[in-house]
Amino acid sequence: MTLVGDGVENPANAEALLEAAAMFDVACRFRDTRGLARHLPALSTVDTGALLAAPVVAVDNAPGAESVYRTSGIHSGASIVVGNERRGIRPDLLRAAARTVHIPMPGRGVNTLNVATAAAVALFYLRGAGGRRAVRAPRPESQRPGVLLAAPRDHVEAGSSLRSAAAFGWASVAVEDRDKVWFGTPRPVRAEGRAAARSHRNPLRVVPSEGPDPAYSRIVVCSPAADGPPVHRTDLTGAGTLVVIPDEGWAPPPGCAVTWARVEAPGVTGRYRLVTGVVLAEIARQLGARAAGRPPRRGLSYGSDLRLTAPGDGDLVEAWELLAY
Repeated sequence: MTLVGDGVENPANAEALLEAAAMFDVACRFRDTRGLARHLPALSTVDTGALLAAPVVAVDNAPGAESVYRTSGIHSGASIVVGNERRGIRPDLLRAAARTVHIPMPGRGVNTLNVATAAAVALFYLRGAGGRRAVRAPRPESQRPGVLLAAPRDHVEAGSSLRSAAAFGWASVAVEDRDKVWFGTPRPVRAEGRAAARSHRNPLRVVPSEGPDPAYSRIVVCSPAADGPPVHRTDLTGAGTLVVIPDEGWAPPPGCAVTWARVEAPGVTGRYRLVTGVVLAEIARQLGARAAGRPPRRGLSYGSDLRLTAPGDGDLVEAWELLAY
């Protein structure tokens, strides 16, 4: 199995894709149609002919795509293809794909994942997370757990993780911000984090936290380093459940009773946004939430929102701060 980035533009996203591939112990190549190799000359590239020599599984919101949660029988030599950050997979490759899968997105605002996060989620399920728990009964929203992002160490990783939470349907997420990457940061750091979170069209409420809330009756900590059952065999749902997704080096406070669940990654541990995306996807799968309908494919569009505020209200936002990661 090989992960392929089709037309990826952002070098940071390309590096994250390499980490997603390493996390699941697969090769990673790029069909470079956007000049990515100028920035990362050591990238392994593939041309269209070589790419089509193996079965292609496209990860895209194309009409008729099957849910990645229910996909099975993927050939071990298949190429798992993710597309450009804005335009997705090019039409020629979509037409040639043996199968097309999508990741259901029940969120109210942001309805896409960062490309590397999408790749990690797709690889987690397409490689075969066997023995999965059954989905919840009707009214899954009543069983949606709380989520705590525990001690993220990088503002962009935290922002991308919050983007994933919104896309998977959360209205509120708590952040234990020990390293001050989200609250009270300098303006350039704040701008980069908010851009990664797609804050300009993200209805998610981010709540500061000092750690796991003892008001929850059950706390489940999900990590690649956890000594516990796999996340896809652990019940991650329930209104009284708090799911904690820690960055490296975090430990629960003394006296805090937790259950551990392991994010199975046969390769090296991936970066924070990748682990968070897999955990949130698995919760969404267990809830049984269904996307309300995928938006039609269309070209790039823009929006604006200008308001007068009293002196001192709000933050000054530069145009570049709204660029999506």
